[in-house]
Amino acid sequence: MVEAFTFRSEEIASWPFNEFNSPQFMVSDDILWPPPPARWSLAGTDVHVWAAHLDQPLDALARFASILSEDELERAARFRFEKHHNRFIAGRGILRSLLAAYLECAPDEPRFVYGPNGKPALAGKFAQSALRFNLAHSEELALVAITRLGELGVDIEKIRPLSDAGELVERFFSARENALFQTLPADQRNVAFFNLWTRKEAWLKATGEGIGDSLSRVEVTFLPGQPARFLALPDHCAVRADWAVRELAPAPGFVGAVAPPNVRFSLSTFQFSTSQPHWRFL
Repeated sequence: MVEAFTFRSEEIASWPFNEFNSPQFMVSDDILWPPPPARWSLAGTDVHVWAAHLDQPLDALARFASILSEDELERAARFRFEKHHNRFIAGRGILRSLLAAYLECAPDEPRFVYGPNGKPALAGKFAQSALRFNLAHSEELALVAITRLGELGVDIEKIRPLSDAGELVERFFSARENALFQTLPADQRNVAFFNLWTRKEAWLKATGEGIGDSLSRVEVTFLPGQPARFLALPDHCAVRADWAVRELAPAPGFVGAVAPPNVRFSLSTFQFSTSQPHWRFL
């Protein structure tokens, strides 16, 4: 049986920082992105994307659990398997850690509201903040995208064999995408499929839409090595020039995408590790 962690405030205050300097929790060699510089900030035209591991030591999970809200702990407790329970706690803890650094507050302070399809936004005293964020995860890796430009979405997938990839593309994606996908050699299909999926999903998350019927009406480039861009968006959406999409490659065997507003922006990618000095509360 999986149970949620519970902590008293005095336990949080006395938690030893150096427990997070264990080799398990240092900067990871398999994440391709560097740690942030010693001094960093989020300018108005910046988009930051952070990569982090979700499989964390038990002491780290306990610390993350100590900064979650009651409803987050209740959601974690609903997971049937301990691995998924722990990864949820790590993901939400990492998200709160990052938001706290940008908002200059304690990590248990941010409160969230959720859109019709579950997209979170800041609520309470930070509701009027220009900060926008999005969280995605696949297996053991998570991405957190943060900006002040406006709404954005991020997605990540672990590349894996899919015997029915061709059938899925034919059924759910556009006729133009399907025609091109079916011409690909077998050794390119896995990467191409997950390029398709993550670029579409990043936009759907940016707009707060559910998958619904939109998968086939969002068209993107997806050939391996081809720059990511939108080719078409649904009729009810603004013209495609209002959105941009960028490919993300945080670690070997993973593909991802971020979809911010299509204005002049600077994209920076970092690796999250609690051994870094920015996370003063850890």
